[in-house]
Amino acid sequence: MATITKSSGSANEKNVEELIDDIRGWDKQLQTASDEMPFLSQFISADIFRKDLPNLFEELFAFSNSLTTLKLEKIELHQAISNHKNDLNGMMECEDISCELFYYNQHQKLENQLVTFLSSFNKFQTELFKFCTNKLRMAN
Repeated sequence: MATITKSSGSANEKNVEELIDDIRGWDKQLQTASDEMPFLSQFISADIFRKDLPNLFEELFAFSNSLTTLKLEKIELHQAISNHKNDLNGMMECEDISCELFYYNQHQKLENQLVTFLSSFNKFQTELFKFCTNKLRMAN
């Protein structure tokens, strides 16, 4: 499962290199989620569930839709983080506090979005695994 981490200290207490280090960590966390998503997609669509369960296909369809939504959120978040990483070079040219504050606020906003995404992804996985309890077919 993806790990939810919150960096220590506020973003505006960090220099550009520390902000870039945060982004590297975020990229690793998103990569972990990316690596898990294909497995979860195959798991949901696999023929491993007991056939006698009411509303099985509706439940699996709902999980599939939720996973698709999470995939899209991950792509958008990854793109926003990538753009932010490129924008941080502009921070080195700041000459006043308000300029730096803009970048720090963007950084904090993205960190909050990442934490929210990872929390949603972990909740999805937990719900899927709970749903699967006692619903998988036993080997003959």
